[in-house]
Amino acid sequence: MHPYDNPKLLGTFPDQKVSLYQLLAKEPDRNPLMWKCEKDMIRYFHLPANNMDWVEEVIARYYNESKPDLTGPYRKPRSREEQSKTRMLLRPQFWRGLQHGDRPDLPTHTRHMRPRCYRISTDHQNLEPIPKNLALFMPYLHWETDRRRTRAADVLARYSNNSWMPFRDVVEQKAANVQVSSLKRISSDGFPEHITTIIETAQSSMCGPKKITLKSYQGQSLLGKLFMLAAALYEELDAYTDEKVIKHYLNAKPHLQPRRTLDQSYYWTLRDTRSRDRDQVVYRGTAPSPKLLHYRCLKDPKHPVPCDQCLENIQKVPRVVMVDQLWMWMLDENTVITCFPRRFGKNKPDPSAVQKCIRTRLRAARIDEVRSVYDLGIIIIDQCSRVFFDRTQSEDLQPQVMDSFANAIGKVTHRQTIAFDHFWECTRLASKRYNARNEPDNGTAKKSQNVLLDINPEGELLREIKDIIDEISIMKLIKQQEEAVARNFSKSIERLLLQKSANASDTAQKSGNIDISKVDESSPLPSFDPKPNQPLPSTQLQMNEDHQWTIDSANELVESIQHQLIELGYLSDAADKASSALKDLLDLKQQQAGVVEAREAVKQGEETLKQGRAIMLFTVITIIFLPMSFFSGVFGMNTHELIGDVEGSSNWGYKDVFIFMIPISILVITCSLCLAFSKLVRALLAYAFKISWTWFTTTTSLYVSWHDTKFKSKKLHEGRKTTVNKMKKDALKKALETKMANEEKAAEALKEVERRRTAGGRRENGFGDENFGLGSLGTGAGERARGGRVAVVEEGDIEMMAGVSLGLQNGRSR
Repeated sequence: MHPYDNPKLLGTFPDQKVSLYQLLAKEPDRNPLMWKCEKDMIRYFHLPANNMDWVEEVIARYYNESKPDLTGPYRKPRSREEQSKTRMLLRPQFWRGLQHGDRPDLPTHTRHMRPRCYRISTDHQNLEPIPKNLALFMPYLHWETDRRRTRAADVLARYSNNSWMPFRDVVEQKAANVQVSSLKRISSDGFPEHITTIIETAQSSMCGPKKITLKSYQGQSLLGKLFMLAAALYEELDAYTDEKVIKHYLNAKPHLQPRRTLDQSYYWTLRDTRSRDRDQVVYRGTAPSPKLLHYRCLKDPKHPVPCDQCLENIQKVPRVVMVDQLWMWMLDENTVITCFPRRFGKNKPDPSAVQKCIRTRLRAARIDEVRSVYDLGIIIIDQCSRVFFDRTQSEDLQPQVMDSFANAIGKVTHRQTIAFDHFWECTRLASKRYNARNEPDNGTAKKSQNVLLDINPEGELLREIKDIIDEISIMKLIKQQEEAVARNFSKSIERLLLQKSANASDTAQKSGNIDISKVDESSPLPSFDPKPNQPLPSTQLQMNEDHQWTIDSANELVESIQHQLIELGYLSDAADKASSALKDLLDLKQQQAGVVEAREAVKQGEETLKQGRAIMLFTVITIIFLPMSFFSGVFGMNTHELIGDVEGSSNWGYKDVFIFMIPISILVITCSLCLAFSKLVRALLAYAFKISWTWFTTTTSLYVSWHDTKFKSKKLHEGRKTTVNKMKKDALKKALETKMANEEKAAEALKEVERRRTAGGRRENGFGDENFGLGSLGTGAGERARGGRVAVVEEGDIEMMAGVSLGLQNGRSR
């Protein structure tokens, strides 16, 4: 096959493009699908979204038929509808029956086609032994920036159908507001300054839209405003087409199947996976670390230029792993129709886009590398399956997913090694402290014990490695589905090509050009051996060689996906080893916690033994002195048996004392034992007291009065806090006022001293040429000096007074 430029289309191979409107047109002269395909020509058409409605229209245009009604039974068409090739190709078991998540109560990210590969016959009358049409549905891994993914999720949530949602979700969505952003030009300085956000109440016709103008760029230069708004406008223009497609086809029949994140493809029952999406390994590896984010460079005037860390954070673009779908039909061995989505808002494909990679590979293809439509299909499947495994495609923001997972596993393993070392060090310190427990402790034992009993660091590492294992498992599942589809595709084309070669061999044998006895056993295709005196069947040999080339390419495709699975298996094994090591560390910590508890129990037992010995000592002392106390108490009584009968005294005898003492003691001991060991007695007493007290408070209106006061402990605590804070503030305020008053007095005293010094200097300069022998002048100066000192003393500043006195005395001496 050689490149061919269709003169009716713009551009050159392989960049000839045609609009989607033209592909869906019903006019044969406008639609390239309806043009006659020339001999030995392969045509390739691509649709930029997994839109089932577009597929049905395009296949109907290919066969120059009207779009059939595919909602009825597939064995026969509805009344007044003829059987067609489009209907045969899109039978439910090959098309709509493969859709998952078609129920209206499920989220939109549940929609996807089950991975399959079929050979389909389009003849509704005769049975084709080897159908020439192939249909393939395969998931594959791709990526998206977090900003575009978030915007796509918002658009999907805005236009998703909620008529079959649960009542609670319907109420929440009815009450929620929908934000529609637009740019508004305000000609204050000739440039746009504001972004207008229109907030519309969802499903509400009573309230009109409310416009809120946000001035988002205060304090920025005019050029900065222009660049920011130009970027926002560019983003709006990029996303306009995709938003319109989602709005028009998301709730249509048949559905549009949007892109899914890695967690949405596996946990499809979850309605919201935003938190899980931002916990991906690739997101954490491409987003700035929250610990390294700071605003010091923006707020600190000493740092007009951002630091290196800020510059590095600005350049990072968070990305996530997505799961896309490849839909491919090979029709009549000369036409390929594919459907797979592009990145949201990327009208111009980036270098890592699958369609761009396919065109690049076809442009660089060698001569006869694409010999049939199946070779083109192998290239398409290969480009979809190798997105994250081709290290050469790194010209754009495509993340190196395998390296990100390897780095994440390496970091967890390194931290796990540090945790092991820390654990053994703490264990050694704890053992050392236990062996030297008679020595004074400097606090290391308690710290090491707290570390041994704390499992939060290891738990965080285990959670992180479990997330890594979970994501690798999902990626392995996607790759296993790719391998199964590729293997079925390889078997299908192998059977088809073997049958074609066998038919060609039969035809050549009938014409007497092939000796079937000579067959190459190492090749699945029959070899040709010309008979004597007959020309070499070059056409048959070339066909046999082309078929073998295609079969080998298909087998290499399967092996390539198997190698990718092996690479994922290496990462999975490394993550499993790190997880096992962390589990071992947690088990060791649990065992060590048991050891610590046993040591604490031994320590507590020793203390209990010491306390028991002390109690035993007290008991022995009590046993010794208790009889003595008893006898001293008994013989210390003023009874007439001891002191005799005194005339006029009223002393009792022992008989009278024991008559009162023994019954009262028995009563007190019995009541105490009953209260201590009888639950029934305690319950009866509590019942009687509670009933009596309640009756008393309710009949005397005491309870009502207490309830009306609304005295509560919380209110009292709040009042106490308020009063205490007010007292503290008043004290601080008073101290501050006193301090300021003292400072003002000191300042006034200093001013007064300076003023008097200035006045004294002027007097000295005025009388410098005269003699100071006049007593009246000296007396007046002394009086003025004394008057100055009195004035300073009246101000209350002793230090200033001393300074003024010293200055006047010096002046007097002079």
